[in-house]
Amino acid sequence: MRLFILFILLFTSIGASAQRLCTGTSDIPTQAATQQTNAILPGSFLNEQTIVIPVVVHVLYYNSFENISEEQIKSQIDAINADFSRSNTDFSKVPSVFAKFSGNANIRFELAKTDPKGRVTNGIERKKSSRMMWSDDDKIKSSAFGGAEPWDAKSYLNVWICNTVPGLTGYATVPGSDLSKDGVVVRYDAFGTLGKVSFPFHKGRTLTHEVGHWLGLQHLWGSKQCGDDGIEDTPKQRSGNSGDPVFPKLTTCNGTPDGEMFMNFMDFTNDASMGMFTEGQKNAMRNQFSSTGKRNTFLQSKGLSTSWNDTPASFESTATKQISIYPNPVVSGNISISLNGVDNQGKHFAIVASNGQIVKTGYFQQAKTEVNVSAFPPGIYQVRLTDMGSNLFAKFVKQ
Repeated sequence: MRLFILFILLFTSIGASAQRLCTGTSDIPTQAATQQTNAILPGSFLNEQTIVIPVVVHVLYYNSFENISEEQIKSQIDAINADFSRSNTDFSKVPSVFAKFSGNANIRFELAKTDPKGRVTNGIERKKSSRMMWSDDDKIKSSAFGGAEPWDAKSYLNVWICNTVPGLTGYATVPGSDLSKDGVVVRYDAFGTLGKVSFPFHKGRTLTHEVGHWLGLQHLWGSKQCGDDGIEDTPKQRSGNSGDPVFPKLTTCNGTPDGEMFMNFMDFTNDASMGMFTEGQKNAMRNQFSSTGKRNTFLQSKGLSTSWNDTPASFESTATKQISIYPNPVVSGNISISLNGVDNQGKHFAIVASNGQIVKTGYFQQAKTEVNVSAFPPGIYQVRLTDMGSNLFAKFVKQ
């Protein structure tokens, strides 16, 4: 996760500095993601062919200024594609001692053309929210909290754009994460290369860095000072660098005349100082799409296919759709929640008390789900389907 911190000095002048930091668990890869990270991919298809990832961008805005333009969004897609194909113009600034280790990940990102229901889309979903700022608690990924649910995370890279709490520019989940929360969150002024972007995170590298995590990469130093990221061709590093270091950046952890690879996308330097992934990092990311990889399902995604459903979302019939609760209306222990006339998989729900308080959220992994309500205070509750555009709900009475 990348943090942008402003220090305001109030004396004879005002100064500001920015640096990247990572906190929390969202950046810690699963065990599967850290094993054999620089192994050669099996099969010629993944070794040679471009992997294309459908992207859906959920823009959550409190005011019109945060509702970034389509041009800004497309500038970010262009920037990440350049970074992941080693065609970024500033790659020429990478010192030759490190450039020889660079890798072309040959992964391409495109805004989705078809939504999960087969309808035409431009890959951008916009929602005005009553929430002014968002933290890294994943509430932005649930409409029950004013956010927006992810599209099928097995087929789409979900990216949420919003105004984050001071200091936070972005964070990501890692391969194998809960699908109801899987994806990347980026601050609206650190996304893209034009429009509302702010220096020094103005070249789209926040998303490049976070998608690196989403594809299993760690920071160069792992999770501790002078640690290891599990990639053979990234040199040891003391911790994250900030600002715009001067080559060579020497360190006692490294012990080589070349110093640290601070221009790597998985460091914390300013956007203008970043420029490369290594061959080992490339292999680690592409391994996620192998037959046993956590992102393998993207190879069968229909997110870039021709649409097969010409029914506008607003005209979909809801006559036969309903939420069923058993037992009902009076319950005391467990309830069983199911949906009729709705594709259950991945749908989200919230249980809401009569005072409007959300007391429980969840999602359907199967045709129905069980919820224990024995600890709920007596009263009337609603079960609401919280996915975008839904108005389905059902009531029960807790005795």
